Order: sequence, then structure tokens, then C-alpha cells
Amino acid sequence: MDESSCADVLVLAETHGLVQLVQAAEDYVLTHFQKVSAEESFKAVPLVLLSRLLQNDSLCVESEMEVFRAVVGWVEDQPEDRLPSLPDLLRHVRTPLLSRSELQEVLRCPLLLGSPEAKGAVKVLKSLVNGSYRGPECGPRTPNQVLALVGGDTVDEDFMKRVPSRTVWSAQQFHRGPGLIREIEWKLVTNIPEPARFRHCVCLLNSKLYVLGGRKYYGSLDVLKSAFRFDVLQKKWEKLPDMLRQRDYFSVVCLRGRIYALGGSWTPSRCLDEVESYCPEENSWRQDHPLDTAVYGHAAAVLEEQIYISGGCDSQHSCFPTMCGYDPVRGCFPRAPMSAGLGRAGHAMLVLGSRLVVAGGLQPLCPGFGDQLLCEVYDPRSDSWSSFPTLPRPHLSPGATVHDGRLYVVGGSSADTARDSKWVHCYDSKKGCWENLGAMPFPYTDLAVCFLPSPDLPVKQLSHQ
Repeated sequence: MDESSCADVLVLAETHGLVQLVQAAEDYVLTHFQKVSAEESFKAVPLVLLSRLLQNDSLCVESEMEVFRAVVGWVEDQPEDRLPSLPDLLRHVRTPLLSRSELQEVLRCPLLLGSPEAKGAVKVLKSLVNGSYRGPECGPRTPNQVLALVGGDTVDEDFMKRVPSRTVWSAQQFHRGPGLIREIEWKLVTNIPEPARFRHCVCLLNSKLYVLGGRKYYGSLDVLKSAFRFDVLQKKWEKLPDMLRQRDYFSVVCLRGRIYALGGSWTPSRCLDEVESYCPEENSWRQDHPLDTAVYGHAAAVLEEQIYISGGCDSQHSCFPTMCGYDPVRGCFPRAPMSAGLGRAGHAMLVLGSRLVVAGGLQPLCPGFGDQLLCEVYDPRSDSWSSFPTLPRPHLSPGATVHDGRLYVVGGSSADTARDSKWVHCYDSKKGCWENLGAMPFPYTDLAVCFLPSPDLPVKQLSHQ
């Protein structure tokens, strides 16, 4: 197959039910979509097949403009027959990811302007231009995202003091060497606005990176409530209203267009049951229903429109094995407790399909605390826990994220040795095991990670700061 023939091969294989050939041709089209969509053979792809391709998260394009242009070219090839399909096809174009100049270019498209069927799409496009968009969240396609490390804390080069970080690194390439050798190629993307921070939280909402709270150093007055937003496409930072409360060791999730900050601590001896949420449209924070218990070092995740919270510690540093659901109006409702150990804190909780995986952190011992390498998985439908492959190394207070069916647990430290970790571990559900992908630029702990749209920014001088 090549760019000129793969669309024909896909249609042929689909017609005759050749499953393996369908998969091979579809993968080729998705990987080379920008060139394939410019070929004459692409215009013969049936509507159902085209819709399936456009919906696919693995569609590889530099910009959603390429998807829009492919739709326009396909419709214009047979306008009388295909124009009624335009609104449905435009729903597969992730227009919230377009830049302002791209949105304006789309709005000048004669096909849209002359089509009564496209009035709804035009209305959405105009709302994106003027900032009044209230539609669903929209994530970038997986080939166009990079693993990003945000902030954290590390030891300086002389091993004399700890140095909080302002950096945002992105993983450009994952390299495999002979045997078990793995390397990651990192690029310094940008710096967080002052101050440097650790024990903070990040989230991605509509292609914008939010950096919230945390600490700037180890003093009792060093806990932060400041919030910033980075527009990855425009490459600009924006200061947001402060959170209502200083927080470190807290959790953040996104649900129905809002960002929720849950629990955390605001002094070394006081933790919070308070929950607050941020509305991007109103640019303001509000208080929500509190948690049942003040907690820090817990983990939170959203699965099927439901917030879940696991583990953590109270103000006396007692470690919980608990799991609960949380509703911003009704509060918490208990679920089956975790089964590995007597509690867990400083861990990660990530969505894998229809289940939740908890990994890393520490567990209470007698006396003190120790690393928790055991992982487990929670099934909300049966309200039960089961075992999960064990982490190969400790990860206390790591960064963690999920991408394309893979779980990433990054950095942190060891409760047993008090040493920081530089390792990036990934769980691939197809392989059923954790894999060491390589090292971070520095052994960061108390960092945050997420997947960002590839910012394609120039490399800057490498630094701890």
C-alpha cells in the first residue's frame, strides 16, 4: 500500500469482510491521513467509512484544519449528494482545538456559508471565536500529544539543597536500546510563572494546561493558592483568580467543564475536607460540598462521570484504605476499601477501561511507613478490588497520567530509602506488565504530569530551575 492506493484497499477489504486487511489499510490511512486525504481515491470513500476514520483518536494530523479540509474536499466532489451529510461530518472535526486564525479561515469557507445545513456548525464556530462556547470538552488526537513533566522538587547538582522546579519538559522520543536499555529524549517547553512549585496539581481542559496550588518551599507559609493557565496552542501563560484556599498534597479532576480541587493540607499539621471548583467561563472559584473527612496525600479520578477518591492521611498522619464516590452537591458515599495493606497515601489512581488502578505511594508499617509496590484495580460495577501487576520500583508522590490505554507513573521518591526516583514506568494493557521507559531529565519528586498537545516550541537552555 501507499498513499494513492490505501483508500481503495480499505474500501475493497471492507466490502469483502477481510478483517486483517481492513485493520492494516485503516492503520495506514490513519497514520498518513494528510497525504491520503489529498489523493483522488480518498473522494470515493463511503460516508460510513469516512465517519469512522474521522472519529478515530489515532488519526494523525498536524492540525484539525487538515480534518476540516478533508471533509470539505470530500463533500465538494459530489455536492448534491453529500451536502446533507456535512453537519454530521463536521461534528467529527475537533473545532475547539483550532486556533483563532484557523477558526476565522473556516468561517470564510464558501461551502459553509452557502449551506443551510451547516448553520448549527457556523454558530458553534462563531461562539469559539468570541469566547462564548459552552459545548463539550475536546481532547487532542493521541498521535499529537506528548508526555509533559510539570514542576516538582529535586536535589541540586552539589547534593547540598533541594531545588523546586519551574520547568515544563516534554518527552519527544522513547528510544529502545539493546536488552533492557531505554532512553527518553526530553525538550524543555516552557517555565511556569514564578514561583517554582511542587506538591501541586495539573489538569488539561480544552487544550489548556492548568497549574494549581502546591508549595514554593518547605516553610509553614510556603503553601500556595495561586493558579495559572497555559494555552498550548497560543503558547501563552495567564494568571487566574487564586483558589479559595492554599493547598498541597491535594487532588484535582475535571468533570462537566469544571475543575475540582479536593482536600489537601494547608499547614504541616492541618489538612482539609474542603472542595472547590473553577468554571472557565465565569473565571471564578466556588465552594462545593465538603468531603466526609479531612485528608491529604489521597488520589482522585473520574470514571463514567463519577468522581472517586482513594486513600490518603489525616492530620495525625494516619493512613486510610478507604475508597469513596464524591458528588459536588451530595458529598461522599463509601465504597469497598482497598485490600492491599492497611492503607495507602501518596499514590496514583488512573482509569483503565471501565476500572480504576491504584499504584505507588506508601503504606503504614509498625513502626512508621514503607513503600507500597503492590497495585490493585477497582471495579465500580461489582464494588470490588482485585490484584494488579506489581510496580518494579517505588513511586511515592509521583506524577501519573493515562494515555491511549497506557498508564504512566513518573518519578517520586522511596519511603524506605528517602531517595528521589528518576524513572518513568508504563503499564501497557496489551502486554499486561509494567515497563521502564527510561529516566527523567532529573530525579523529580512531588511533580505533576499530563499529556499535552505537542507544543512544537524551540529548545531552550537546559536547567534545574
